[in-house]
Amino acid sequence: MAHRARFAALDEAIKHREHVDIYLIHTMPSTKATARYNRLDATIITVDPGRDIVLQRVHDMRSPGLLAVATRWYRRRKRLPAPTGRQSSREW
Repeated sequence: MAHRARFAALDEAIKHREHVDIYLIHTMPSTKATARYNRLDATIITVDPGRDIVLQRVHDMRSPGLLAVATRWYRRRKRLPAPTGRQSSREW
């Protein structure tokens, strides 16, 4: 149900994209989702303070189960082909 609500909210926001900026947090978008964002001419911004900082933050402030999520994110990022469309990467 939460996924349907998220997609419905995104579909509604897209209707207004000519008049307002839309910001969407999508931690690990699928190939299909990324293709959709590219078709919509979205600027995709990756905010990444770096693997070491992220893992330290998980260790200090999050549940241990999130270590697997962070590790998967960094592994997936290494395997992905070079992105197309308007992309930006920000390291904090």
